[in-house]
Amino acid sequence: MQVNHRSRWLFATATAIALTVAILPGAAHASTTHASAATFVDPDEQYAAFLAEKKADGSWAGSADPGAKAKAPATDLAAYPKLTDQQLAAMRASATAAAPVGAAEPVTVQSVQVTPTGISVTTYDPAPGFTPEKLADKLRAQGKTSVRVVRPEPTDGISAMAASDCAYGSARSWSCPVSYWRNQGWEDPYVRFNDHSGSSWPVSSVVPKWNTVKNIDSEYRWNSCPTVSGSRCVDVFSGNYGAGWTGLTTLFYASGSPGAFSNTGAKVQLNDYYDSAAIGGTRNNTTTHELGHALGLGHNTYSNDVMYYAVNKREDLGGENPVLLASIYSVTR
Repeated sequence: MQVNHRSRWLFATATAIALTVAILPGAAHASTTHASAATFVDPDEQYAAFLAEKKADGSWAGSADPGAKAKAPATDLAAYPKLTDQQLAAMRASATAAAPVGAAEPVTVQSVQVTPTGISVTTYDPAPGFTPEKLADKLRAQGKTSVRVVRPEPTDGISAMAASDCAYGSARSWSCPVSYWRNQGWEDPYVRFNDHSGSSWPVSSVVPKWNTVKNIDSEYRWNSCPTVSGSRCVDVFSGNYGAGWTGLTTLFYASGSPGAFSNTGAKVQLNDYYDSAAIGGTRNNTTTHELGHALGLGHNTYSNDVMYYAVNKREDLGGENPVLLASIYSVTR
């Protein structure tokens, strides 16, 4: 596999910042494309309020009305069973038969923030009408630090599928070298999505799709994520965050643990400002995309894939994303 050197910027930049810059001290929803400024929610302030007000079981009084999601099961293995080795082998065969040659990597808009305890990396997915450069300029104007439009070099062909591989077909990992959730005593890493989002965001039906991936377990929780040894909670929010991006995912690396996602600081935020008609895609697509990031996937090179950087109407996982994730988590870390 051809090594993607530019995507190493995540670690190189973060390390340089950590070594040379002084650590900084810790510092109503509308579903319309024409919301007034008074209804806007600052995503950072929303998350800060959650951290300050959440209860020990992970519940938060500021959570949106969930509708039927409040009764959704944690898993749905009957409808969404784990992929078998035979199914993964068939996916690999299909990908190999249609191996892309010279596929151009999609762009990614990221912000890196150094905190007293580690490094936080946020990926923003541009909304229609916003080029990555335009979105990056807007984020900088809003005071976001170390914003960069990342354009990795092209990667040709299919990887050999070692657990350290960053690509498989058109699928890409969140970073290269790969980032991952640790096992922490479980046979497979155990990730619980603690959903605080509104009823129009189908988090409860998207989590079971990702739980089909072999070697990592995903569980749905509505506004509750009690402590379970070795597991971790990814908090999912919604709000009218204004124009610019459809969704964001933030993952945190604790100091001294490059590559491993921290048990805290992981979040997904889904933007109510855009409805499906406005973006030419679906909220299922956006939700599936952001949760894919939260598990360790980057942007797919295929424009009709659910992990492509621009929103579309694709809602299934595809064949190469599950294969790459299953490979990343095929070893115990």
